[in-house]
Amino acid sequence: MEAKIVDYKIEILSIIENNIDYPNIIDLLNEYHPYDISRAFIELEDDILLQLIKSVSEEFLADIFEYLNINELKDIIDFFTSQQLAMIFGAMDLDLAVDFIRDLGKKGIEIINHTEVSRRKKMLEMLSYDPDEIGSYLNESFLLIDVTLSIKQAMKYVTEFAHDTDYISIVYIADKDELVGYIKLKDLISARANDSLEEVMETRFPKVYLDDDVEYVAKIMQETRESSIPIIDEDNHLLGVVTHDDLLDIIAEAEEEDYTRFAGLSDYDPDLDTISVIKSVKSRLPWLSILLILSMVTSMILSFFDARLSTSGSGIILAARMAVFLPLILDMAGNTGTQSLAVTIRYLSKNEDTNNDILRRMIFREFKTGIIQGLIIGIIVFGMILFTAYTQNQSLEQMDYLYGLVTSGAIFIALLISTSLGGIIPMLMYRLKIDPAVASGPFITTVSDIITLSIYYTIGMSILLPML
Repeated sequence: MEAKIVDYKIEILSIIENNIDYPNIIDLLNEYHPYDISRAFIELEDDILLQLIKSVSEEFLADIFEYLNINELKDIIDFFTSQQLAMIFGAMDLDLAVDFIRDLGKKGIEIINHTEVSRRKKMLEMLSYDPDEIGSYLNESFLLIDVTLSIKQAMKYVTEFAHDTDYISIVYIADKDELVGYIKLKDLISARANDSLEEVMETRFPKVYLDDDVEYVAKIMQETRESSIPIIDEDNHLLGVVTHDDLLDIIAEAEEEDYTRFAGLSDYDPDLDTISVIKSVKSRLPWLSILLILSMVTSMILSFFDARLSTSGSGIILAARMAVFLPLILDMAGNTGTQSLAVTIRYLSKNEDTNNDILRRMIFREFKTGIIQGLIIGIIVFGMILFTAYTQNQSLEQMDYLYGLVTSGAIFIALLISTSLGGIIPMLMYRLKIDPAVASGPFITTVSDIITLSIYYTIGMSILLPML
């Protein structure tokens, strides 16, 4: 049976609209999840929204803001003063607040200027990190206890401070401010009261630094299956954590970025509904210019062979006959090259520590894949050509067999080369420290067209033209 998600938006809208004058309206809404409230929040009429804002606390609004995307926030931000926004952002998770501020431009600067001094300092520190550095995902809401505590004392500490901490599944342990271990909450609960933390804590676990790459950290979290990873400084002091929630955001953003590059875009911007036309053109024009040059090479090759074939009547006949299956050959070569490219990029994105032996095995695997695919597709094309010739003439001649062999042979070679290129080009970029996703699908397809045209017409002119 297909699972159904209950949508409380209409129910919440009704509660707000019918009880907007009720002083304790927040009590009616507290039983709903902040996400559901946020879906209703963005659909309220302006006058009701303004009245609701006056009736609830900044902490309540902060919970709602955490489930808005940047475009939804921009739609309602003018209903708040900079002072109100500073208080709301001050109650949000630090990393989420900083993400919004980074995208709000001048408005974000105004919010920071009205933020409490210590909070402002932390925000500015996070903003100093590049979005690709894990420091931009720093979460300072965690539990840290001293290694000298007993299990009973540790449980008392956790019970006292858990309410004000966002992440309590793992409790970190320090010795004179230096991170030395951690214990999972479930293990802490099940431990004997008089045991020491040193006896039960984990001492071998992954740690990362503020300037580590976010995709590298996400890969560590996936491999170790840790629900959080501590972020430390050079002196092994715990600065914050990155959690599995952040991991989901990192993976989603990385896959979207790779997809746009794979499609031949030089820049990534997820806000397609707000991006300017000029910026959109700038993100697409560089690769289009490169593809235009490569396409001109393809046209020049086609013109060269057309000029050679047009010098005689038999050449014109051959050109017309070869043109029938030309789209099929070009499409198949481009498709197999793109498939190989996608498989290779997928592997490289998940296995960064890839040595030369593995790369050579991958190239050889794609080469063998190209041989098998080329043989299968070549045999099918050979049969299609003979079938087409027979249905037209009710018989088969020697030239039909020769044309079938030339075409199927050309597509075999084209698929072999295209599949190999789809593996070699991203691996070469990987070795040159260039993002393999830059080897976009359109680029591989255009290169395949150049090679396929050259192979197809060279074989055709060498074998078929002398026999006409």
